[in-house]
Amino acid sequence: MTMGELCAECRNWFTRGVIRGRFTVRNGELSPLDDIEPGTWIRVVGSLYNDGVWEYPHGEFTDEEFSGAVWILAIPPDFVALRNDIDAWEKDSAAALASATAEVLSGPYSSESFAGYTYTRKTGVGDVPTTWKDPRLPFTARINRWRKI
Repeated sequence: MTMGELCAECRNWFTRGVIRGRFTVRNGELSPLDDIEPGTWIRVVGSLYNDGVWEYPHGEFTDEEFSGAVWILAIPPDFVALRNDIDAWEKDSAAALASATAEVLSGPYSSESFAGYTYTRKTGVGDVPTTWKDPRLPFTARINRWRKI
């Protein structure tokens, strides 16, 4: 899970400012970015190779020149912790899902009937959630705090 994916999921980029113009990436460094403190989150937009949300200084950008924008973000520490918790859950659940795949289910339904047509969608393999977005997990409630409609 990248920070950009989580920001997109809640439609909140925590934007504090935008710098528009021509940018250069040389030796993995993005410039000009004057007066940006180390540890600040930025969103690069308009780049061919480096679009995304990064903690500054990233130092591993792909060299290029581009016209675009760099958004200055103020991502709260609790939001960073949420992303880290989702990452940890995804790593742990991968092992649980792998062991549960002996019960391989095909198609999106766990049961169907045809007389009055009813169905039940799968909730995961062996009742193990397959995504962090599963409402049985605590992440939905935690992200709703920052979600923009």
